[in-house]
Amino acid sequence: MKQKHSIRGRIYLLFAAFTLFTCLCYSLFLLAYSWMVEDNVFNKIVSNEACYIATQFKANGDIVAPRAPFLALYESWAALPGDMYQQHLKDPARIEFTGSDGGTLHLHPITLGDDVRILVADVSAFEVGGEYLPYVTLTLVGILALFLALALLIAWPLASAASKPLVALKEKVEAVDLDKVEPGFAAAFPENEIGYLAHEIEHSLLHIKAMLKRESDFTRDVSHELRTPTTILKNLAQQTDGETLLSAKQAAQLSTAVQELEQTIDTLLALAREESQVMEPVVFLNVLENSVIRHPELATSDDFDLSIHIPATLQVQANRNLLTLLINNLLTNAVMHGSAPSLKIFADGNKIIFQNPVSDPLPSDPLSSHSKGSHSNGLGQGLYLVRRICDVLGWRVEAYTTNGTFAVELQYEPA
Repeated sequence: MKQKHSIRGRIYLLFAAFTLFTCLCYSLFLLAYSWMVEDNVFNKIVSNEACYIATQFKANGDIVAPRAPFLALYESWAALPGDMYQQHLKDPARIEFTGSDGGTLHLHPITLGDDVRILVADVSAFEVGGEYLPYVTLTLVGILALFLALALLIAWPLASAASKPLVALKEKVEAVDLDKVEPGFAAAFPENEIGYLAHEIEHSLLHIKAMLKRESDFTRDVSHELRTPTTILKNLAQQTDGETLLSAKQAAQLSTAVQELEQTIDTLLALAREESQVMEPVVFLNVLENSVIRHPELATSDDFDLSIHIPATLQVQANRNLLTLLINNLLTNAVMHGSAPSLKIFADGNKIIFQNPVSDPLPSDPLSSHSKGSHSNGLGQGLYLVRRICDVLGWRVEAYTTNGTFAVELQYEPA
């Protein structure tokens, strides 16, 4: 994706623009303040002179002339030069006017007995704002340029420091390999908004990786694990012609293939579902008892020796649906492949162990796909699915044979 602009450059420009705006506002405020001070000085001079004239009139009844040559006393508003009287009528509160010659006049009315006289000050010769405005403007422009240059020098490292974590995150996301992303992607980022964003990106990447892995595993398993039972069913269908009955071996083979095919489909679909990734504390004995009660062979068998020694308070961290499928696979494995109708289930530390007797030698890796004994009628998928479920649950699983006893150890995650 092509970048239209960088955050670092945007921060740099914003900092410079803010400095320029601040300096301009300060300069305008300074000019306005200087003009206001100058006007107030003139108004103060006129006010003091008006006070002096009023005091003299009150003391001896005489109207004295203004003491400064730039001051003049008029008999009334109508006597003012030019159109000042008309302007006064429009705005009675106005005290500053422009004379006929373009000069600035400041007015102050004085009540002397029954008359109102107008004191007028022509301050044109004393105004310095307009005279010094070009010099002041150049000075302010120079100061503005100086501060802008300093701001730009300071803004670049500040912008670089502020945007560095975000730029690093962007580069890390660009270079990420979804197959190799691991937890800790966001560990290098500070604990602030950028760190939060990095953690959310890490969570999303890991989530996408998990979904792609489930999709890949599901596609692979459907391709491989369903091919064998499908082939068996196809062969049996070809051997069955019209009313020809299946032999006892073929009937057993058909029943086993259908049962394991159903179990395989249920397990693979559960492993592919998003909700199967949600773990919670589960009481193991409750799930085990429900599975035993609902298991078709165990529920109808009176001579099966089932021994369970699991504490009623034992809780594991697991997905309830996957845990049910895991137990069902292990129960079915013991029922179908045990040399005697016997199964012992017990807890040992942080392990849960399933033991059943066997007579035939087992393959070197019974947890691998299509691994089964030499006399087994099964598909060799049950224990492979157990391993797959344990991988999703985050459990460790081991299978071994000791003195004619086959055992599957589940090292669970405690709740």
